[in-house]
Amino acid sequence: MTGGAAAALTGLLFVAMSLHAKTIMENKFYRNRAIGTLTSLTSQLLLSGAVLIPGQPLWLLGAEVEATALFFLAVTVRAILTRGPESGSVPMPWTRRVVELVGGWTWNVLFNAAGVSLLVHAGGGLYLFAADMFLMFAWNIYVAWVLITEVSEAG
Repeated sequence: MTGGAAAALTGLLFVAMSLHAKTIMENKFYRNRAIGTLTSLTSQLLLSGAVLIPGQPLWLLGAEVEATALFFLAVTVRAILTRGPESGSVPMPWTRRVVELVGGWTWNVLFNAAGVSLLVHAGGGLYLFAADMFLMFAWNIYVAWVLITEVSEAG
């Protein structure tokens, strides 16, 4: 179910972004939002498939989840450290900035916790992973909506 939803949402987002491709590609901030969202949804699709591999040891799934989680942790840290006028950042109210920091960190922390939990066979494993998949979907929908509204207002 998760893989199908990720594939459908990725396709819809791709179409929506293609309608504003010029504006998105001209602004590094928009471009990074678009790439981040598409990459996150694609990882959800791939990890959903990884869960279904017959006979795969739980520790190996944990390694796959954790490697992906560490990648997104690095992407998030990079996005925070490089945010500024030179990145094409758009002005946003402090409330939205807080929502974005809390939301982005919440799913990242849970993602890493799920990967570690699966690796060491303790602490909730697949339940944490399932909860994180839900949060990642919610987060990606939020970011996609914000991106499209920002681009629409800019263009």
